[in-house]
Amino acid sequence: MNRVVHIGKQTFKTIWMSTNVVVAAITVMSAYCGYINPDKIALAQVANMLYPGWVTLSLALCVADFFIYRKSTWVAGAGILLGIGPLLDIFPLNMRQITISPDETERSFTVLTYNTYAFKDNQNDNQVTPENRTLSNVLATDADIVCIQESANITGTRHGIGTREQRDSIRHRYPYIIDTPHLASEMLLSKYPVRLIDTPQPNWGTGQYAAYIVEAEGHELLVVNCHLQSIGLTPDDKEAYRELTDKELRPTRKELSQVKSDVMPKLLTAFKIRAQQARHIKHFIDSMGVKDVILVGDFNDVAGSYAYRTIRSCGLKDAYAQTAFGPTITYNSSRFYFHIDQIFYRGDMRAVSVKRGKSRSSDHYPLLATFLWDSAVQEKEIK
Repeated sequence: MNRVVHIGKQTFKTIWMSTNVVVAAITVMSAYCGYINPDKIALAQVANMLYPGWVTLSLALCVADFFIYRKSTWVAGAGILLGIGPLLDIFPLNMRQITISPDETERSFTVLTYNTYAFKDNQNDNQVTPENRTLSNVLATDADIVCIQESANITGTRHGIGTREQRDSIRHRYPYIIDTPHLASEMLLSKYPVRLIDTPQPNWGTGQYAAYIVEAEGHELLVVNCHLQSIGLTPDDKEAYRELTDKELRPTRKELSQVKSDVMPKLLTAFKIRAQQARHIKHFIDSMGVKDVILVGDFNDVAGSYAYRTIRSCGLKDAYAQTAFGPTITYNSSRFYFHIDQIFYRGDMRAVSVKRGKSRSSDHYPLLATFLWDSAVQEKEIK
């Protein structure tokens, strides 16, 4: 009898350890799937999107291992630690908040990136109110440079978005405004002198990018405003996804099949197009030869993805990963709770903070970054 119990325990330990090994292997694999070109294996990007879920499962296993079979803890822990690089892009651990002195404030500037949903109200779409909440969000940040995706008429003296007072405030606060409706309705508002840079690019569909040279306090700053390819889901696709993720309802085989046949092909196609766009943007930045660069926008893709890594490969840092603590989400609609809006930079500056707004008037949250020019550069300019 004791022998049977012993064999049973050993079998259970073997199965438990094997489960830990499998989860650890998938966790590590999904951490690095963002390095795989979607043109070769587009499905790898789906695995990369699910990476945070596998990390969460690994953490849960670590806790269970401690009480069930402690030797397995090392396996689950190894699965997390082997992907620590990609994990810190999603879950940065910057515990100390950077503060800037009054002197440093003089050489700091702020950048807002915001997909404004064409300034429609995502929560009150049928409610007509004089004041536009999203436009109020833009004004409240008082950012020095504002990069808008999916813009609309916010500067017209008549028949524009919001109230006349709001539109007047925008024009008075931002003397330099560049609207590019032919490029995914992107717009730049700037307190600094700015000029539009020509960016010849294919007609990919919903994804485009615009670029500008901003004369910011004596610095020539290249600003790239991106809106990468969206998935292009229909209302029916989104409803199917909501039903699939409803915790109170168990998805049927038919629902799973519908998501697989309707949503997955669109998802994989979008990954491939975003890969092309990312390579195009990287080539553009390299060709410009400008040292100081800020690239922001709606990537429609997560940190660690192929598009994310391709664009960063021209020496760009992730401002959120450099300054924040813990994960965030920037898309708040249809239960697609992902961090898909990004802020990158390089050059004689450093990121001080990235703050996410709370308003859900758009389907995206706004992101406000504060940057500080390097003191060495300032001293050189003074001399």
